Order: sequence, then structure tokens, then C-alpha cells
Amino acid sequence: MKKILFILTILFFVLSFHSTAQPNGGFENWSPEGSYENPDEWQTGNFLSLLTPPNPLSAFKVSGIDKHSGNYALKLKTVYYYNNVLPLVVGDTTGVIFTGKVIPSPFSYKYGFPYSARSEKLEFWTKYYPIGSDTGGAIVALTKWNGIKKDTIATGLVKYTEIQDYTKKQVILNYNGSELPDTAVIIFASSKDSSTARVGSTMFIDDVAFTGWVGINEQELYSGKVKTFPNPATDVLNILATIDEANNVKITDAFGKLIGVYEIRNYKAKINTYQLIAGMYLYQVHDKNDKILTTGKFNVIK
Repeated sequence: MKKILFILTILFFVLSFHSTAQPNGGFENWSPEGSYENPDEWQTGNFLSLLTPPNPLSAFKVSGIDKHSGNYALKLKTVYYYNNVLPLVVGDTTGVIFTGKVIPSPFSYKYGFPYSARSEKLEFWTKYYPIGSDTGGAIVALTKWNGIKKDTIATGLVKYTEIQDYTKKQVILNYNGSELPDTAVIIFASSKDSSTARVGSTMFIDDVAFTGWVGINEQELYSGKVKTFPNPATDVLNILATIDEANNVKITDAFGKLIGVYEIRNYKAKINTYQLIAGMYLYQVHDKNDKILTTGKFNVIK
């Protein structure tokens, strides 16, 4: 049962979507796992060949003209999984590799590897020979454990069709906030979409690496440190800004007209709203040099 759940989880991610060390992105290091080899720090669909009935291998170590640099590259081939128990949900046909590990005893698995950089993108070199209108692709997710569950910090996706010669591809990462991740998950699929998946579609992958850096927007960093209450307000609005640099708050209406400037003392400002008409208003928290630290909005009702 655990094996079946694992299969379904992997295929779901393929078909949907602590340090800054890179994975074994050149696929130079491989280790034997039973009757096949897997690239270190990656898990392939080859483990499905150990089930009953067995499935064909889908990932291979290649060299010569099939590598981009170094000694080896990865060849990923779409196969049909005979023991897929939910074919209408996850599809029967794909080839997959992801950063992570299967632990045979006791059986368990985990996605990703420790990674704490806010990288701009994932780059890799690939060539792809689809059958029919098949498409290959890559999915990247940067996550962080919050003590209860994993939060998604950034995601990226790229899909492509036929590529005759090795070509550099990029997965641009889109960030949801200002936090640093603690884990990176990278997934490649030789058939990304179940509707076009065809047995025999073949992808070669080499030189996988994160590059660039996405800085933290300072206003995003401060936004979680400001609270307004009650919101909506009737007679009085309190602004609590737990920012050491906060000096004053400026209030404008929705059209940008200045309503007033209020001093922040002991992280608090009190705004009388009883004379304001009902509607939406904007606030800007400034430091003593009039630099905007963060912004927000509140509503007044009557």
C-alpha cells in the first residue's frame, strides 16, 4: 500500500505541478540500486521496475555524443506503467526524475534537498525527441517548513517540444513573499502532459544549476509588522507598527489627497476617523528621513 501511495504521489507532482549547495546537476555521480543505477541526489522512476508486475526502466546514464559536458548525462524515456491503479487521475505514461530519495527499509521517501538561496532561475541543458505532439518539461518548487507544514516560497515551470541539439533552458522562479526557503524540489518529465504523452519520447538532461538572486523587497519585509484596528473603523483607527525606524504615518484618501500626518510613539499612532467620509484610505509608514517603510489600506464606515 505504501508503495502504491508513493507512485501516485510522484506522478501527481509530475503531471500537475538548508544550504546553497547544488544537486548532482551534471549527473556525474551514480550509485547502484538493485538492478539499475540512479544519479546521486536524484530519484528516478526506475524503482517501479521492482514492483509486481515489473515496469521497464525509464532513466539511464549516457555518455559520448549524448552528454553536454563532463563524462555523463541523463537520458529520460517515457514508458507505460502497467500497475497504475488510478490511470484517469495521474495518467499511465511518463518518465520522471526528481531531487530526493526513496528509503527502502522501512519504506519512505522525501522530496528535495536542503537549499536556502532565493535563486532567480534554474538553468539546464537539454535535447528532446518527442513522439507525436508530446511535450517535456521541468517543475521547480522552493519550500520552507513552518513547524506544521511546508510553505511554498517560489515555483516555476517550463514545457517544450522537439529540440534536436543541446539547448539551454530556464525555469524562472516566481516568489510569493520575502522568506528564505529551506528546501528545493526539481522535477523533470519526458512527458509532461498526460493528454499528449507517448511511449518512447526521449529527453536528455545535463548541467542543471540554480543561478541568480532575487532580493527581498524591503516594503514586503515590513508589511507584516503593521496592524490596523479596528478595520473598518468608525471613530478611531489604531496603527501598531512594530518597526524601530517608524517615525510617522501619512494618511491619504483613495485619490491621493493628504488627510494628515500622525506621529508614531511607542510603535503606535491614533487617527481620529469620525470626521472622515465612508470609504477606503491609504497609509504610508515613514522613517525620520521621510523614507517610506511600508504601505497599506483601511476602510471607514458610518
